[in-house]
Amino acid sequence: MKENIHSHTNKVSASRYFRSHLFSYLILGVFSVIFAYPILWSFISSFKTTAEIRQSPFSFPAVPQFVNYANAWNAAHMGDYFLNSVLVTIVSMALLIVLVIPCSYVLTRHHFKFRNFLKLIMMAGLFINVNYIVYPIYLMINGVSKTLLGNGLILTDNLFTVSVINAVTSIPFSVYLLSGFLTTLPKGFEEAARIDGCSNWGILIKVIVPLCMPSILTVILFQFLAYWNEYLVAQTFLISDIHRTLPVGLLSIMQEAKVATDYGRLYAGLVIVMLPVLILYCFVQKNLTKGISMGGLKG
Repeated sequence: MKENIHSHTNKVSASRYFRSHLFSYLILGVFSVIFAYPILWSFISSFKTTAEIRQSPFSFPAVPQFVNYANAWNAAHMGDYFLNSVLVTIVSMALLIVLVIPCSYVLTRHHFKFRNFLKLIMMAGLFINVNYIVYPIYLMINGVSKTLLGNGLILTDNLFTVSVINAVTSIPFSVYLLSGFLTTLPKGFEEAARIDGCSNWGILIKVIVPLCMPSILTVILFQFLAYWNEYLVAQTFLISDIHRTLPVGLLSIMQEAKVATDYGRLYAGLVIVMLPVLILYCFVQKNLTKGISMGGLKG
């Protein structure tokens, strides 16, 4: 009897909660449709012929055209662009982690002269968008390459150069996220490790990094999205076709589609760019949101 009363009470509470939040659910549903529809439309269009896209853009394909993906991957060189994007993302991420973890550790766990000034300079970098300074960076690297190597393209038309720029320009935001978590760690862990004879590097590697792994993972996931979708730096620096990344390669497919009118291949290329990010985000969106809520400097 008590179980039935308890079950009835829970149902009534759930019903009241749903009615009180009905408007919120409707708004969320509308926005979900608005954001999901272009993705679904692109995915469906990637299996259609150009004639079907023009004549009935909102219908399903009569016969799925898997050849669109083969054409995009091979004929449009999306396979090469995919590999370039993977290389740039991995190298950028490796450089970022090597730079950000020690920097965040020193700024938050050590007290030294000009510490607050350095933190202020680091946070000022949050307000400098790489899109505004990409051309001066290009001129600077091109000039150095001409002076030292005799050819400006050696350093500018280079995947490693793009990776370095990606990593360096994302340091302020990554330090901001990681420092917020580091300030919450108690000092006892470091003091115990120091009594056991650990050096500063030993404490960082053996104590701080394992404790900060959730925040480090958040930095990795967040910056992966940025590096994978980065366009302007790659478009400015990577001149050769063999060095193009996926976003830049997708632009070339769009330009070719206007001439060759092969829209099926265009949408297949668009799906190739979006799919890795969507798959990753589906698996990590909870950790990403939770990790961002941990970020922010607290002192």
